[in-house]
Amino acid sequence: MMDRRLVLATALALCAAPAFAQGKPALDTPLAAVKLVYDPKTKDAQRPYSKKLSALYAAAVKKSKQLNEAVSGLDFDPIISGQDSDDDFRKTLKYSVEPRGAGNAVVVVKFRQFKTGPEVTLFYEVVLEGKDWKVDDIVNPAKTDGWRLSALLKLGAQGQ
Repeated sequence: MMDRRLVLATALALCAAPAFAQGKPALDTPLAAVKLVYDPKTKDAQRPYSKKLSALYAAAVKKSKQLNEAVSGLDFDPIISGQDSDDDFRKTLKYSVEPRGAGNAVVVVKFRQFKTGPEVTLFYEVVLEGKDWKVDDIVNPAKTDGWRLSALLKLGAQGQ
C-alpha cells in the first residue's frame, strides 16, 4: 500500500509547476486564495502556494524519494490539520482576514473536522506574487500540538 503521506506530498509538490490553465480563477484577494484551497474541485497540485512554499514542498518530496519514505513530519493534510474529516466539514468553514501591510495578510480559518469535535483554527499567511495572492505558509497555533508547515517541510527536506 502506497503511503498516504508520500502521495499527498508528491501531489502538493507538483504545485511548483504551472497549476492552472486557461480557466485560472481570480486570486485578487487573500481570501480568494484561501477559499480556493478549500474548494473541493481544486486538486492538491492546484492549490495556490507561493514560490517559497512550492520550493519547500519540492525539496521535501525530493528528499523523501531519495530515502524511499514519506516526507518526515507530514503525515496529515495541512488544510484540515489532520488525516480525516467529515465529508461536509466545509459547511463549518469561517474566514476572517487580517491585513499585515503591503502585499501580506493572514487569513484565519476556523472549522470543525467532525460534527462533535473541537473547532480547529489555522492561520494562512498569504503574500502577493505578481497580481495573484498565494499561500506562503499555514500555521496551527495550538499550544500543545501546533505546527508551521514551512518548518515541517524544511525538516522533511533534511530527511528529519
